[in-house]
Amino acid sequence: MFGHKKHNQPPPPPAGAGYPTASPPMPQQEPTFKIFCRADEAYCLTIRHEAVVLAPTNPRDEYQHWYKDMRHSTRVSDAEGHPAFALVNKATGLAVKHSLGQSHPVKLIPYNPEYLDESVLWTESNDVGKGFRCIRMVNNLNLSFDALHGDKDHGGVHDGTGVVLWEFCKGENQSWKILPWGADGGYGYGYGGGSSGGQDPYAPPPAYGGGYRPPPAGAEAYPPPHAHGADAYAPPGAGYGYGNLHRALASESTVRVMCAAGEDYSLTVRNGTVCLAPTNPRDEFQHWVKDMRYSTKIKDEEGYPAFALVNKITGEAIKHSLGQSHPVKLVGYNPEYMDESVLWTESRDVGKGFRCVRMVNNIYLNFDALHGDKDHGGVHDGTEVVLWEWCKGDNQRWKIVPW
Repeated sequence: MFGHKKHNQPPPPPAGAGYPTASPPMPQQEPTFKIFCRADEAYCLTIRHEAVVLAPTNPRDEYQHWYKDMRHSTRVSDAEGHPAFALVNKATGLAVKHSLGQSHPVKLIPYNPEYLDESVLWTESNDVGKGFRCIRMVNNLNLSFDALHGDKDHGGVHDGTGVVLWEFCKGENQSWKILPWGADGGYGYGYGGGSSGGQDPYAPPPAYGGGYRPPPAGAEAYPPPHAHGADAYAPPGAGYGYGNLHRALASESTVRVMCAAGEDYSLTVRNGTVCLAPTNPRDEFQHWVKDMRYSTKIKDEEGYPAFALVNKITGEAIKHSLGQSHPVKLVGYNPEYMDESVLWTESRDVGKGFRCVRMVNNIYLNFDALHGDKDHGGVHDGTEVVLWEWCKGDNQRWKIVPW
């Protein structure tokens, strides 16, 4: 279903105050693309005041130039087999990131091309008419780019129309093209030797606030890889308390996470993966902080509050996977930076107090103790946790309880 294969890769940039640390920009020789929707082809995707919006097409505005980075496309594809890509802004080095869910605006985050981060990967659908396609999350094909209220019934696209995610409603504001600048209308009349009688219709782009500075280049742009063995969990520095756990979480009580398929096993971290192990209260890798700080303002589509699961020893949060059958991941956690890719919700009770644990922006993908059901031999020491659609299995029913 998915084309991803596991490879060794560098860790993500550490989260700081605001955006995580930036990485070197894309090579300047790479072609750039314009992104526009069928609702009004005279507007292009751009960045303005830290938001992804549409603006009147202006080839001289480098904020309207995007790299379509396909480096992971040969090994990462969506549920329909379409290859994954990232959209990286030329002027800022920021990539378009998944939103919290339907109706929420897409976000921006510094892009590290050498780190495989599912939260900045997108795919294009089949042709939905005249060469236009939907642009969807790689791990949730139900949510697509949507020029908010850009359909005719709501007044159409205007300068500053925001881009959110929405289920496909067959609207022209959900149908998109990604074309190289200069191709199929690229620069348009009057640019670079066009036929406008010598007058250039495109004025230099306005300054939007302070804009962004391109991310720094050089060896220091990438963090060092994780160590292994005794030095694997060195404290990251100021702002962190016990081990790698952020000081803001140091006083929080810890929880145990278990599934109905094997209640004598608990969720832990082992060799950089999330798995189940025989319950041992003295093993602090089995202790998790359920961080609810965003629960009052972030909920899933059913209204359940969001939370992060942060390991007491490593300080890492459980992160969404690339999609069904893929293992959940771990990433350094900064409680002061709201990152939807580490937020989860619990479903209603699915029996005896157990619930599904699912992505905040895709409630159809749940924690699944891989092959932990009776038909596959049950849970064992080291059973990995992946995401899977709800199959009513005991290996998909979870409890999060205080130690």
